[in-house]
Amino acid sequence: MGTSDGSSLVQMCIVKVAQNMCVLEKKVSNLPVSLLKDLLPHLNIYYLERIETAAATKGISTSAIWAAIWRDLDQTWRWRLKSALPNQDWKQRCLERLFHMVLFTQVRRGGSYLSDLSDSSILSMTVKHVRVLSLHTSTKNICRLASRELRPILSSLEKGVTSLKLLDVKSLFKQGRKYVVFVLHRLLDHGSVREVVLRRNPDSSFLSWLTSRRRGHQLKVSTAPEMAHADGHRSAVDDLDSSCSAELEEPAAKRQALDVEENPEVLCSEFSSSSGPAERCPEGQIHSFDFEVSKCEILTTVSHILPTWLCLRTLHLHSDWLISEQEMSVLVESLRRLFLNPSCSLTDLSISHVSGHTHLMNMLRSCPTLQSLCLEICPPADRNTMRRHSRFPENKELCLEKLTVRSTGPMTVACFLPVLTSAPKLSSLHFTGIHLSQQFFHTLSGSNPSLKVLKLEDINLSDYHQEILQFLERSVLEELSFRDCRLLDKCAIKKDFLLPFVETLKGISSLRTLRLAQNRLATSAIEMAELFSGCHPSKITKLDLSSNFIHPAELLEFAQLLETHKPVQRLTLDLQFNPLDRDPEVKGQALRKLIPYCIIQTDDWNSRSTMADHVSVM
Repeated sequence: MGTSDGSSLVQMCIVKVAQNMCVLEKKVSNLPVSLLKDLLPHLNIYYLERIETAAATKGISTSAIWAAIWRDLDQTWRWRLKSALPNQDWKQRCLERLFHMVLFTQVRRGGSYLSDLSDSSILSMTVKHVRVLSLHTSTKNICRLASRELRPILSSLEKGVTSLKLLDVKSLFKQGRKYVVFVLHRLLDHGSVREVVLRRNPDSSFLSWLTSRRRGHQLKVSTAPEMAHADGHRSAVDDLDSSCSAELEEPAAKRQALDVEENPEVLCSEFSSSSGPAERCPEGQIHSFDFEVSKCEILTTVSHILPTWLCLRTLHLHSDWLISEQEMSVLVESLRRLFLNPSCSLTDLSISHVSGHTHLMNMLRSCPTLQSLCLEICPPADRNTMRRHSRFPENKELCLEKLTVRSTGPMTVACFLPVLTSAPKLSSLHFTGIHLSQQFFHTLSGSNPSLKVLKLEDINLSDYHQEILQFLERSVLEELSFRDCRLLDKCAIKKDFLLPFVETLKGISSLRTLRLAQNRLATSAIEMAELFSGCHPSKITKLDLSSNFIHPAELLEFAQLLETHKPVQRLTLDLQFNPLDRDPEVKGQALRKLIPYCIIQTDDWNSRSTMADHVSVM
């Protein structure tokens, strides 16, 4: 970073000090606070990290500086949309991103934060901060990690990386399959990786190699229940089409060649400097697997590996095509066999593009200890199919704590009410695109007393005002989200619902987050300031009023009320996607009134980022 012609002498001195930190580093603690604050933005990342402890003892945080560096590194990132989120570790984000850019792609060197630093010094410094290693289409030079030159870097990655994202293995293999497999083996088996994201799987042999890290300590399962369902499972597999069958019949010679090429001991021995006999390598375990399945992979691969994947805790299956009824039957059977084993660890399951809901109850029956389930359902065109509901055994209690269902077409809540009734431990519920009924809110009140998070999206709630109020009166919610729920669409006088709604919310002492985006509140948004009025104001700390047609004059009136009814704690206020630019002057007045009480998020400005906006890193 350079200085302009009009820079003051002080600024010129600060730049000079930053360039000679090797001499002055030990005397930093003696600098005045004001001078230290001015100095920090001019340092490269090496010295910034080294002196931030001394800065902290003087009450100076470097978070805004790291945040500004992040903004410079990723200029396409929606900075103002997310920068006001709390608890962001900007330093870790920056250094992890820098590692990827220097090793795999390229990095611009326009900022002072990289001045006088070589690529090797940047890698040595940043590798300690890499927790997620992402390998994708534009990733280059991954084979360098297999070289002796970068062996210390690979060793550091083995210690620190816990999550591995393989976003295009097919492209990676073009750089040298043997080298890529060696690096993955070191991370997975000698390292700390327990979470894997796999997209664009190159072939079934690689998937088999990857998922061999599923074994753990197995206990024998009684074969009696297995045999009871074996015929159904076998017939489902036998009904595969010819293309799937061809995938199952991979040439033995090819499999054998892959086994030799990718044998861990052989690879480690080949790349090791040791001349002794190859030692047996450890075998890692994958606890979380996020997998983009291609056509037939559920039937040909996933259904075969699941029953023995005892260490698996989280499974996310994504697809760009509709998972058929037949495939779901096979998947549910595989899950049932897995859960029969007392050593089963799976608690979190997510599946996208499921054809209908008919397997929901069978899945929950098969996975009685499942704690979190997320489904994206594509309802069938045949409405008669939708009306067929599986009955859940009476007095059968589920361990389910979190349920998320997204429907891409018309679907009623009736098929989910038995699940809610059987899940007394449910603490989080998220429905999108589901047609509700009056019974829904009554069921929540009677069967889910521990519900802490309720999110409803793209659901018409205009006919359920009384049910909503009655439910809220008895709730212990910590987060409530009604997004695009047409709350006021049928209100002749909007205050008739909003005033009792606000008063009821104030009565929920546990409530901390309220999201009302896309409800066309407009002028009615002013009433939300009443949340903080009276003897018992709400303790809400996050309020989302985005996409509600709020105009500058209405925001100003809201701000004036908030000046009177000051929030108990600093409020994170989301005002994005409202037409506030129609009167910039009034908008500015409103925002200035809100700043003392709010962390504001708008389309082009937020109160927290102004700290970073004054920090130039260019």
